[in-house]
Amino acid sequence: MLPVQDPILQFTVLVLAALVVQLTVERIHLPGLVGLLVLGMLLGPGGFQVMPMEPVVDFLGPVGLIYVMFLAGLEIDLDVARDHARETMTFGGLAFIFSLVPAVVAGFFLLGFELRGALLLGALISSHTLLAYPVVERLGLLHRVSVVMAIGGTLLTDTLALVILAVVISTVEPGALAWVAPLVALAVIAAAALWGVPRLSRSVFRRDAVTRAEKALFVLVVLLVLASATEVTGTEDVLGAFIAGIALNRVLADREELREHIEFVGRMIFIPFFFIYTGMLLELEQLVRPQILLLSGLLLLLVVAGKAAAAWVTGARYGCPRTDRLLMIGLTTPQAAATLAITITASQAGLLDDQVVDAVVLLILVTALAGPIIVMRAGERIRARMDRTGERPDRGDEDEPVRREV
Repeated sequence: MLPVQDPILQFTVLVLAALVVQLTVERIHLPGLVGLLVLGMLLGPGGFQVMPMEPVVDFLGPVGLIYVMFLAGLEIDLDVARDHARETMTFGGLAFIFSLVPAVVAGFFLLGFELRGALLLGALISSHTLLAYPVVERLGLLHRVSVVMAIGGTLLTDTLALVILAVVISTVEPGALAWVAPLVALAVIAAAALWGVPRLSRSVFRRDAVTRAEKALFVLVVLLVLASATEVTGTEDVLGAFIAGIALNRVLADREELREHIEFVGRMIFIPFFFIYTGMLLELEQLVRPQILLLSGLLLLLVVAGKAAAAWVTGARYGCPRTDRLLMIGLTTPQAAATLAITITASQAGLLDDQVVDAVVLLILVTALAGPIIVMRAGERIRARMDRTGERPDRGDEDEPVRREV
C-alpha cells in the first residue's frame, strides 16, 4: 500500500499534510518552511517512504523553485533601495563581500572544492531571505534606517549571488569561451524584459475587458516565458524568474489586489511543494552524520560572521545603535529561498555534492529559527525604547548617537 502511487491521492495527502504542518508551525511563531522541509524528509524516500517523488512532487517542486525566485524579485522594495541607495549599497556590498570571500577561501583551501564549487559556496552563503520581514512589519519598524538597509541590501546580495551562479553554470560547457554566449543572451533577455515587460503589462492591465484571472494568467506567462528563455539560452530558469519579478515589481505594486492573487497561488501550492520537494531529496540519517554537522557548523559560522561584520561596520558608519545592528543581523542571517535555489541548481549541474545539500538544509533550519527570534527580541527592545522616549519610527540613524544604547 505504501508508498502512495495514485497521483490524486498523493496530491491530497501532501496538501493536507502541508496545511496541518504550516498551521501548527506558524502558531508557535516559527517559519512554515521549516515544517515543510521536515515534512518532506519524513514522507520522502529518505524518511518513512510514504510518498515517492513521481509524479506530483517531481513536477510541482521545480515549478515552485522558479516561483520562489519570482517572488524574491517581486517583493524587493525598489523605492526603498532608491531612496536610501547609499546606505543599502554600502550594507549590501559589505554583506556580499564579507560572506563571499571567506566562504570561497574555506571552500577552496579547507574543504578541497574546485574553484567553481568554492564560488558557488560563496554565492549561496552571501545571499539571504527576509524571513523575519513580518516581525518588523508587525512592530512598525519598516521605515527604520537599519531595516531599510537590510531590506534594500537584499536586492544587491541576491542579484550578485545569482550572477555568480549564472557565470559558473555557464562554464560547465566545454570550451574556453563557452560561458560568454549564455551571459550575453542573459543580458539581452534582462534588458528586453526590464524595458518591455512593464510597458506591455500596463497596456494589458489597464484594459477593462481583461478580467482579473486573465491578468494573473498573463503574469504567469511572463514568468514561464522568461524562465524558459534563460534555460534555453544556457543559464538557469531561476535567473529568468528573478528577472520576471524585478520587471513586474513596480507594475504590480500599484495593483495590490492582483498582486495578492498572484502571491496567493504561489504560496498556496507551488512554494510549499518546492520545500517539500527539497526535504524529500534528503535522508534523515545523513543529517546527523558528523561530517554533515561539521560542514553545517562551518557554513553557519561563515553566515553569521559575514552578516554581523557587515551590520556592525555599516551600522557604525551611519550611526545605528547596537540594537539596530542586531536587528540587521537577524534580518539577514536566515538562509532560505535564494540559498536553496542556488544549492539545488548547482547540485543538479554536478558542481556541489549531496553532503553540501544536506549541510545547507540543516543551515536553513537553524537560521530560519534563529533569525526571527533575534529580530523579535531586538525589535521589541527598540519598540520599548521608542514608546518610552517618544522616538520616531524612522530614527536610529546619525541623529541618534550610538552611546544611548547600553
